[in-house]
Amino acid sequence: MRRFGWGTFVAETATDQAFAPIPTRKKRGLAGLAWRLSLPVRRLLGSDDIDNSVEAQLAVSYFLNEMNAAAARTYPTWSRLLDSAFSECALNFDERRALFDVHPIDDYYFAGVVALECARMRGFYNVLEASEILGEVGEQVDDAAGRQDRIVSDLVFYIMGKVELGSGVDRMKAPHDKVVKAILHHIGVDKVESTRVLLRDKALRHQLGEPLAVGIPQWWKAFQTQFRLYWPTPEERAADAQSEEQTATPPPPASEASGPMRGRRRRRAVAL
Repeated sequence: MRRFGWGTFVAETATDQAFAPIPTRKKRGLAGLAWRLSLPVRRLLGSDDIDNSVEAQLAVSYFLNEMNAAAARTYPTWSRLLDSAFSECALNFDERRALFDVHPIDDYYFAGVVALECARMRGFYNVLEASEILGEVGEQVDDAAGRQDRIVSDLVFYIMGKVELGSGVDRMKAPHDKVVKAILHHIGVDKVESTRVLLRDKALRHQLGEPLAVGIPQWWKAFQTQFRLYWPTPEERAADAQSEEQTATPPPPASEASGPMRGRRRRRAVAL
């Protein structure tokens, strides 16, 4: 697996999770001026709290890196379970190719991990904030998966729709089973006669759901207890752009520039 994350979660509960240091954002412009001018008054009132606002774009970046790490830890077990299930199916050459060579199953699993935690996230933020967070996830998740297409982001929102269908994730029965079924459908097990039985195998789906249930940290639940999300104003974005232009360094000469990046080699996630 290619995925490694920033920081470490030492437990599955929100109170026991430890974040990597996430830099908070210093407010600029009028918002920053108002915050600084109010500092003496807040100190007088005994409310000299550190501003723990984190820009949403940065928070999503850290979130996806943690989900990368969680996927790297749990995917090997999940993959072995799926490999064992497929080994009991009588698949010919064309069927094996249709299931494995065409589909980047490790990326599908990563999409399921992200979708499950994004579905939980919507319970901690209002509709507008959750929509903004999901917009950032859609912008960043394909790059986090090392892809240049929209396969992962499209699947994230498809799985979220399955998980949230009818009720909230906290009230839904077995959301992990919904994720597993969505991944299996996306692989195409329902299109091959010998593998259709896997979708009806509740014991198998329960086994495949276990790594998702116990191995994926509830990142947003922990995050919202320690940080506030912050969306910069247009004034601050303009200031950021101007600052980046002033501090930008020229590119290295052609002789010193690094060579072209190698394309990502698609790997079979499950082998028979």
